[in-house]
Amino acid sequence: MSNLISVLRNMRASSLMFLLVFPVIVYLLVISRNYGAAIYEVLGIEDNATLLLSNFIIFCFSGAVGFWGALQVLKSLSPDIVPGDRSKFRQKAFFAFVLQAAILLFLSQADWINPYIKSIAVNAYDPRSVDWLIMVDQSFTLSPEFEVQLLRWTRNSLWQLSMVSGLLALLSIFGSRILDSNVGFWFALLILLLEFAFLFYFLMIAHAGFAVGLMITIRAAIFAYLGASILGLVWAFLSRLKVSLLAERIIFLIGVILIIAATIFVMQPKKEIVLVGDLSGRIGIASGIPSHISDTVRYGDFLDEPPENPFKIRSLKSLDQAVKLLDEGRISGALLPPDLAIKYLSVWNAKYLTPFYATMAKVFYVLGVLSILLVIVGRMTSAHPLAVLSDFFVDTLRGVPMLVIILYVGLPLAGAIKTATTGYIDIQMMTRGIAAIAIGYSAYMAEIFRAGIEAIPKGQIEASRALGLRERHIARFIVIPQAIAIVLPALGNEFIAMLKDTSLISILSIRDLTQRMREFQAQSFLAFEPFNSAALIYVLLTLIAASGVKALDNIINKSRERE
Repeated sequence: MSNLISVLRNMRASSLMFLLVFPVIVYLLVISRNYGAAIYEVLGIEDNATLLLSNFIIFCFSGAVGFWGALQVLKSLSPDIVPGDRSKFRQKAFFAFVLQAAILLFLSQADWINPYIKSIAVNAYDPRSVDWLIMVDQSFTLSPEFEVQLLRWTRNSLWQLSMVSGLLALLSIFGSRILDSNVGFWFALLILLLEFAFLFYFLMIAHAGFAVGLMITIRAAIFAYLGASILGLVWAFLSRLKVSLLAERIIFLIGVILIIAATIFVMQPKKEIVLVGDLSGRIGIASGIPSHISDTVRYGDFLDEPPENPFKIRSLKSLDQAVKLLDEGRISGALLPPDLAIKYLSVWNAKYLTPFYATMAKVFYVLGVLSILLVIVGRMTSAHPLAVLSDFFVDTLRGVPMLVIILYVGLPLAGAIKTATTGYIDIQMMTRGIAAIAIGYSAYMAEIFRAGIEAIPKGQIEASRALGLRERHIARFIVIPQAIAIVLPALGNEFIAMLKDTSLISILSIRDLTQRMREFQAQSFLAFEPFNSAALIYVLLTLIAASGVKALDNIINKSRERE
């Protein structure tokens, strides 16, 4: 009883208040006929949710056990460890790998993992790009032949992984000669990375059909937070760079080289395009033709007297389709290359750079001019060019609303990348949203990290330099650990804010909690139920995150006090 009272006293006041009110909330949800359906849809619960959740937990637990075992092996290889502790660490690794082997062997013989494996496969690919996804009863499923192959491959893979885990268990006890050799550390590190990859896949990537909307929100927040933290650290350390004449010369030279390269791209041979037919009906424009050419045709800028209303344009997939529709009379005109335009009446012709050359020229010109400007401004303000870049980036991003950043990164920027690579790089919407949030929040994270770095006494850094430590070692072992401990509450606040701002990625049609809330509202014409359900879930997530941050802060502060 005393332990329970102690736990309650250590809880946040808001969390304790929510805990006391939670039974009332549950009662109100149970007696309502609409709230259950609303929460069900907002969370994104699919068929066989209980079975999918149990599979998810077991696979993640298996990966976590293996990762913990690999971590024990890596700890046993520490150069300052005593022999008795080394033996204890390897015994722990032995039991961990044995447990993982038993779980994987059990899964390889279990038929109830089939729905989970099929769910992952169905949702991992685009039905338009593979032929083994078929439509049955208005939903996609695997073709019978592929399903048999997939399940057979899964069982064989799980059986082989269980054997590997068994070998690792034996190695952790009887393989001291191998582990203590020169390659032992790298072998243990490789095992750690592979175990982490196994855990990371099922925890953060594989389809979570038991609560798709919830998992999309959580995963987006975690990925975006990791990206923002890395970028924020980069901007924070760049802002602390000292003036360097060598760096200025290198960056200035890079700028000149980029401008020269952009000029070379501009001087590449241009393609010719001919507008054929007449302007009375629709004008066909095939994909790949630059927007400035299509806009010139659309608004009639090539004419001496442009029309009051723009010409009607029809977008086409290919030039062959343009020729076909033109011959059939379904369009009155088209933009064609000279070899296809010979048999038609020519109206206007123009030359243009290919999209690749044009995009590369623009990018290189911008980067080249920016590099030179950074050197000039750095000279004027007595700052490192990269420090100028950091300050410019941070101040600019903090002045742009997050929704604008998401729209910009998700639509025009991703579209420009796809055009420049001729469709080879087509970033998924989920990745676009995560990248946008990470870029936007990195500006705020940079200021937080900068404040933490500046809070560290300069005497520690000077003493580290006097001991002969390199700058990267000072940053890794002296600056970053203390800075993170100092700014941990602020970092926690940023994660909570980011968790809520993941709702903005629904503007990119990502079916997170917010998007599913709007879909259910549009289908049911209910107002309060879906919105209240989404709000309740977000409040619960933020309270859990806040409690976790407080607990982590208490742990770190206690460890610092002991030091």
